[in-house]
Amino acid sequence: MKQLVSLVLLLAGMHSFLIAQSVAISGRVNDSAGMPIEAATISLLYAADSSLVKMELSDATGRFEFSGINTGRFLVAVTAMGYEKMFGNPIEASATSSGIELPPITLVGSAINLNTVTVTARKPFIERRSDRTIVNVESSILATGSTALDILERSPGVVVDQNDAISLRGRSGVIVMIDGKPNPMSGADLSNFLRTLPSNSIERIELITNPSAKYDAAGNAGIIDIRLKKDKNLGTNGSVSANYGQGVYPKAGTGLTLNHRNKKVNVFGAYNYNFRKGMNDLRLYRTFFNNEARTGAYDQRNYLTIPYHTQNARVGADFFPNKKTVIGVVASGNLNRFNPRAQNSSAVEGPEPEVVSYFGTTNRSKDRWFSWAANANVKRTFNDKGHELTADLDLAEFGNQTDQLFTTLYTGLNGEKILPDYLLAGDLQGHLTIRSLKSDYVLPLPGKAKLEAGVKASIVDADNDLQFFDQSVPGTSVYDSTISNHFIYQENINAGYVNYSQEWAKFSVQAGLRAENTHAEGTQLVNGDNFDRKYTNLFPSLFLNYKFSEKYETGFNVSRRLDRPSYQQLNPFKKFLDPSTYSAGNPYLNPQFTWAVEWTQTFWQKLNINLAASRTTDNITQVIAPVGGADRVTIQTDSNLTTVDYASLTVNYNFNITPWWSTINNFNSWIGQYSGNLANTTLSDGNLVAHFFTTHNFKLKKDWSAELNFNYKTREIYGFMDLNPMWGLGAGVQKSFFDRRATLKLAVTDIFWQNLPSATIRFSDYVETFEVFRETRVATVSFNYRFGSNDVQQARRRQGGAEEEKRRAGG
Repeated sequence: MKQLVSLVLLLAGMHSFLIAQSVAISGRVNDSAGMPIEAATISLLYAADSSLVKMELSDATGRFEFSGINTGRFLVAVTAMGYEKMFGNPIEASATSSGIELPPITLVGSAINLNTVTVTARKPFIERRSDRTIVNVESSILATGSTALDILERSPGVVVDQNDAISLRGRSGVIVMIDGKPNPMSGADLSNFLRTLPSNSIERIELITNPSAKYDAAGNAGIIDIRLKKDKNLGTNGSVSANYGQGVYPKAGTGLTLNHRNKKVNVFGAYNYNFRKGMNDLRLYRTFFNNEARTGAYDQRNYLTIPYHTQNARVGADFFPNKKTVIGVVASGNLNRFNPRAQNSSAVEGPEPEVVSYFGTTNRSKDRWFSWAANANVKRTFNDKGHELTADLDLAEFGNQTDQLFTTLYTGLNGEKILPDYLLAGDLQGHLTIRSLKSDYVLPLPGKAKLEAGVKASIVDADNDLQFFDQSVPGTSVYDSTISNHFIYQENINAGYVNYSQEWAKFSVQAGLRAENTHAEGTQLVNGDNFDRKYTNLFPSLFLNYKFSEKYETGFNVSRRLDRPSYQQLNPFKKFLDPSTYSAGNPYLNPQFTWAVEWTQTFWQKLNINLAASRTTDNITQVIAPVGGADRVTIQTDSNLTTVDYASLTVNYNFNITPWWSTINNFNSWIGQYSGNLANTTLSDGNLVAHFFTTHNFKLKKDWSAELNFNYKTREIYGFMDLNPMWGLGAGVQKSFFDRRATLKLAVTDIFWQNLPSATIRFSDYVETFEVFRETRVATVSFNYRFGSNDVQQARRRQGGAEEEKRRAGG
């Protein structure tokens, strides 16, 4: 209660402070005859750099007013259809100014050529198309001085949680694209990149919850496509950044980006280094049964620390031999070194809930993970109407080297040794190679119609050698074939698609068909098990959209999608927690197929309501289950459930409470009904889940701003797992310097440390309850400085045709 009262008093004090420090700027727009001009666009700009502060439209009397404006020096720009653009004289808004009334603004009519009349209209912030929702960043006042991650937080149906994980309509695993090309980065790497992408380089963001046949069939969570501006300006720009965070353990990072463009070439590069020491405190109670009779239990705690040292670099160039051709090359690399340290303690219970013995396991490992990728691409534009042909050639390689040493001690109630010490050493070697070739063709047709077609082929080879040795006897190392494995995997995917779309005055339609042929082979050399799968599938899609008026439009779409397991999910590598618990991939995991349908409505270009339903067969679900034939051993892995039926409601509404206080609100509710059978347990369960996320932004004086966000998720049944509710509160403050080229930010996530997972897992002969304490509460201070010309076109973030395969490699 004290914390709540303090928060209310803080907001009230902030309100009084801002009201006292803000002014109102008003005026009237007339034509040369003195008659009022309605719907003129009045832009309030900073005098220093002409960046946008706020926009208003004149009313029927020509009046306009900017309220709640912080003190400073401003300019006013006025535009209206049929009139010349007009700039006013500089305006000084001081703390002593209660209100500023500008002299009448007179617009002069522009000369009109009746043979060629061009009409330019300001696009709405939220725009619905037949197959996607478009966020026009340039039309948003809130986008001024923001980053791509900030804009995503304000987009309908998008939630960026306290860990910067992006979800769309309550579904994680969203594919993020830059200029139509999937970005292989994920997690912190992706969020750091989006934080360095300024909003003034973004034209629009496209939210594709049900992708068309043009896109890879993988990914039923949806696609977020960030489209960058296509400026032609020449010059050099870049940015430097640094950050430091403190949770239970420290985190730090630094980065540099550079971009140079002239008439013939665009060269770009980036480098980032991150150190993050993290912890995972897992506490679980596991009970085992036989025919409903309790046979024993483990009361366990595992404390793990991992200090990550990560370096990633990217360099590339685009060449412009003529106005219609672009040839590009790009290469990237990543190196991650970390040495996990874990301490596990377990109390062993018998049929009665009484401790009978103990065992403890330590883990000392050394990991080195690396990857590199190269892409060559060409784009040929035939005219200025969108007629183009593109081609991509990709090569990527991923590898890991891991040395493990587990030591387990068994003791009695008084600390006496009851079993010999168990020492297990692991040598894990992994290698994955991806090769891909793709081409896309776009042909505009008369009547605002368009035909798209394309082909793609990819080949993947994986070799994972896992060897474990029993070193319990000093001076010996005995190969253990019961837990070792050597897995060889090969995959070839060939795909083609055709897509047709057409727009009319109020109605638009898009229909497409994609075909994919897959051939996958896997062999486990240790036990001789193998599989050989061949299948061909069709993925149709249909999108309809109708705009009744400027205040209401609606859309309907249906499509079939596919999600293949990642290569890590297929890899049977064992990662031990202790002798009784490990995680491993499932080489016999099948892809999952989804039919999905959506109905979307947009009101006043502000309120967005989305209703969706889907059915997924062979759903890939993470499970923690007892190992068949083993005594009191559990495995964390992925399995195919028979079906998952999903229905959701998503509501997004963004509005300004006051001129200085804006809010972004997302409400997602869904039902996931799971059906299947695993570990002699039949599953048919699900529940109604609600997730509310709200962000409040406060504009303070002198380029200060603040943010407060809150999220709450109710209980959720996920397969065999019953997850408890979670909530979190975060806050931050930001200051801009040097004409907004530099930004200093302080933020604290999950202030009360409540956004932590806990759950109960139930099988017929096994019940587990767990809770996990992670570093969701972190205080971070970050600094970013952009140098050079802000108008230089950003480098094409072209990622090529192997991004789906690289995403699966990232696991």
